[in-house]
Amino acid sequence: MRRRVLADWGPLLLALLAVFWLSSLERIPGAQLAWDKLLHAIGYTVVALLTLRAFHGGLTRPRLKPTLAAFLFLLLWSVSDEYHQSFVPGRDASAGDVVADLTGFAIACALMLVSRPRRSAASAGA
Repeated sequence: MRRRVLADWGPLLLALLAVFWLSSLERIPGAQLAWDKLLHAIGYTVVALLTLRAFHGGLTRPRLKPTLAAFLFLLLWSVSDEYHQSFVPGRDASAGDVVADLTGFAIACALMLVSRPRRSAASAGA
């Protein structure tokens, strides 16, 4: 049980630590090469996939309650991340970044909807 919780939530916690660390930097190396909102959407697509995975107990087709819980969690994280950035010299908080982060969540949901869940060895007849 403990191993399953760590497997589901560990990657998300590591990703959130990485986001926090990046938000603590005055400048993110290479970020000037791409549109800020695009970087947020791409980064948060990955974070959202890990969030959905944690709340669903794996990469499965999204269900309403865990998806809403994951959305609220990611919304709160995104807002708190922007608040955190407001204290970092050279950085500021932006509602547009939160919208870009939530766009990443929408992309992650779409990816989960169109992907086929993996079949277990037992259901595959092996």
